[in-house]
Amino acid sequence: MKTKSGKNLFRKLNEHSKKLQAKQEEIAKKYNALSVKYEELEHLKVNMNEYLGRDKREKKESVIEKISRHKEQDKKISKEKKEKMKEVER
Repeated sequence: MKTKSGKNLFRKLNEHSKKLQAKQEEIAKKYNALSVKYEELEHLKVNMNEYLGRDKREKKESVIEKISRHKEQDKKISKEKKEKMKEVER
């Protein structure tokens, strides 16, 4: 009796395994199709950006960032000048 139930169990497991494998293959096919579409869209995006004159490498800096960067540079320069003046006074 145990051998029969064991065979049934393995038969059910094999059937389930085959169903899972079929689902996995279906998912892989869908993924491949979507991957191809994604690559086409990415290529189209690059072409459109190129046509419109957009370039990701040209990052526009905001005015606030420019001002803060210049303030930092001015602070560094003023500190260097102060240090030089102290050295000259000595």
